[in-house]
Amino acid sequence: MSIPPITQFLPKVSVPTKATVALYRKVLAVFYIEERMKAFTRHGKCSFWASCRGHEVTQLGVVSFLRPGHDWFFPYYRSKGTVVGVGLSFRDIFLGMLSREGDPSSGGRNMPEHFSSRRLNLVSRTACVGSQFLPAVGVAKAVKAEGTDAVVYVESGDGAASEGEFFEALNWASREKLPMLFVIQNNGYAISVPQRIQTASSIRKIAEGFGIHAVEIDGTSYECVYETAPDLIRSVRQGNGPVLIEAKVVRLDSHSSSDDQRKYRSEEELRHVAELDPLQQMERWMMENKTISSTEIEQIRREIKEEVDSAANWADAQPGPDVHDLCAGIYAEIKPERTAVPCPRYVSEKSVTFIDAINHGLSEEMQRNPKIVTWGEDIADPKGGVFGVTRGLRDMFGERVSNSPLAEASIVGVAGGMALAGYKPIVEIQFADYLWPAAMQLRNEIPTVRWRSDGAWTCPVVVRIAVGGYIKGGPWHSTCVESFFSHIPGWRIVFPSCAEDAKGLIKAAARSQDPVIFLEHKSLYRLVQAKSLEPDADYVVPFGRGRILCEGTDATIVTWGITVYHALEVARQLQQQGKSVEVLDLRSIIPFDEEMIYESVRKTNRIVIAHEDSLTMGFGAELAARIAANCIDALDAPVLRVTAKDSFVPSAPALEALVLPSVGGLRAAIEQTLLY
Repeated sequence: MSIPPITQFLPKVSVPTKATVALYRKVLAVFYIEERMKAFTRHGKCSFWASCRGHEVTQLGVVSFLRPGHDWFFPYYRSKGTVVGVGLSFRDIFLGMLSREGDPSSGGRNMPEHFSSRRLNLVSRTACVGSQFLPAVGVAKAVKAEGTDAVVYVESGDGAASEGEFFEALNWASREKLPMLFVIQNNGYAISVPQRIQTASSIRKIAEGFGIHAVEIDGTSYECVYETAPDLIRSVRQGNGPVLIEAKVVRLDSHSSSDDQRKYRSEEELRHVAELDPLQQMERWMMENKTISSTEIEQIRREIKEEVDSAANWADAQPGPDVHDLCAGIYAEIKPERTAVPCPRYVSEKSVTFIDAINHGLSEEMQRNPKIVTWGEDIADPKGGVFGVTRGLRDMFGERVSNSPLAEASIVGVAGGMALAGYKPIVEIQFADYLWPAAMQLRNEIPTVRWRSDGAWTCPVVVRIAVGGYIKGGPWHSTCVESFFSHIPGWRIVFPSCAEDAKGLIKAAARSQDPVIFLEHKSLYRLVQAKSLEPDADYVVPFGRGRILCEGTDATIVTWGITVYHALEVARQLQQQGKSVEVLDLRSIIPFDEEMIYESVRKTNRIVIAHEDSLTMGFGAELAARIAANCIDALDAPVLRVTAKDSFVPSAPALEALVLPSVGGLRAAIEQTLLY
């Protein structure tokens, strides 16, 4: 038998009749919802369906002791019992499952089974297995900071407990004694893979290894849930830290509408799990204990079925979602206004470094907004980060500045959760080369929140990332990543090249309603040419506004980051030969200043794009395509690109110089375009 054994549970407390009947009505509702969804799926009206039958008593029983709208809920794709328990209406459930107009969970954007309600604190989720754990930790961190007694409930199946983000969440929750209730529903299978192959130990023991109080219960028995859950929830509310329930349940239906469990489960096993059906167990228990009569059961069944069918029929009659606003909600504003960039008022007589400008900008914004928090590897004092960007901030702002575990997924995912709860995390990834463990959170979780919830949820986190070469850092400390993030809708991406812009853009990021990737080139941190006078606390550089650094008439160079200084040097050299080169600093990658580029091309009729990222699929390719589409009649020469080679960055200085763009290479490109 592949399902985990369910220990016979002998209740020590008497469950009140009223509570039993109330829960029974909800269990019946889940049953009839799933029955209607079977029919809708057979008729092609639902693209994805994952029955929660066998899990419903655990879900409904546990959340019955929680407070929707006060506590927080992170469901997964098999959570209809949970959403019924927290109070999502049957109509709203069917609207979401059928992707119909008025779907309050996502407006038809998200998949079926992905429910959301801001009113109930039911957080919109993705389909990514286990990716809800770290945002749940972030919300719990916010709850603890607010000093309330709210509990953050996060659930999954046993398969998700194999994901690394689950272990990271246990570690962070235990380390900070966060108010979290992990409910892992172990039905013995991750699709077709038995749990014994997934996990070497029991999930309860894994949690205990992280210092978390954990229990294992019969999740098909409401008496067991009733006896166990209240004390555990009370402990969490009292500030005693997280707890984990491993509920042994059964999966009565196939994994999902795309699966047929008869291919990998024997008839004997399926007959056995049917005998453990929580609904049938509940009815037998009520009859044996004379809680309710068979006549009353039939009456309740008719009432609930009629209620569910009415909601299902109503939802089925609704039209499909509006197709005109599909891209609405990806950003707070689809296209920022082209307002004038204010002239800075300087507060320093001497120039400050790029690194100090970021530090001062962070300090001013943390004074301005008490909801700003920051963490990362080694960022707290006395070190203040491996480059010293955050030095002094811990001394100024205390626990709002903290060191994190060496776990990039945690750094970013927890920040995303805290942003969901109304905070403004500004976190640091030490080197761009090491951000990839966080890719799930950076690609699927954070930038999709506003869109997938149809604007109900926002996640305005800022991720600071040290990027770039020219530091002899070799292949693991030299990556530029703007093109990677430019492919992900939802992120604002900025890449300043001087101290003045670094301060103005970090302040814009700190005030943004959207998530922001803030790229800091390591070679600029203390570069003399990147120094400038320091703008005051009110100086903010709007996203999408570039800067003309050098006026010219013969050719244009558009660039960003460290290659700005290559371009300025080329312009200086060619000026001595009577050639006039215009240099544009993009500053902001998403959105970028298209009009500035087009106006310059129409003036000079020639353009070279320079950046440090690789040639193939670098962001320069997008600029070249846009220029060709919008300025073809103004071009007197091909659009050229000067970039890094399609290679990893070598460690040896001579080899590094061959891979990365150079002043000489950029000058050769300008001279080539001037020949036309």
